[in-house]
Amino acid sequence: MKRALFVIMLLGIMFQVARPVPVDNNAVVGSWKCAVLDVPYEYSNSVITFTEKDGKLAGSVKFDSGEEIKLSTIKYANSQLVITLYVEGYSVTVEGKVAASKITGTADTPDGKVNFTATKIEKKK
Repeated sequence: MKRALFVIMLLGIMFQVARPVPVDNNAVVGSWKCAVLDVPYEYSNSVITFTEKDGKLAGSVKFDSGEEIKLSTIKYANSQLVITLYVEGYSVTVEGKVAASKITGTADTPDGKVNFTATKIEKKK
């Protein structure tokens, strides 16, 4: 009996330790003004918008030209952000580090990796 109780308690502790910690998406939800160097002019400036519904992130990129592209995948954990989108039929993977109101990182384009920075657009009160 004591052995069964011990096993149940041990399993309970392991379950509590192994339970995934929910990710706080609030750090990325909102709009971000993004600048990318070494890309064609029409893709150099954009606004990336992230929304959250039922704990899942969604979003889009709107370029200064007016073109808007939906983000294919969004992964955010431990201040690391990875998004994928399709531009002119090519998959572009963007990896960045979120620190307060800035995201810095690289975009892996068909022409190679390029650096980018994004600054969170604060809502006017």
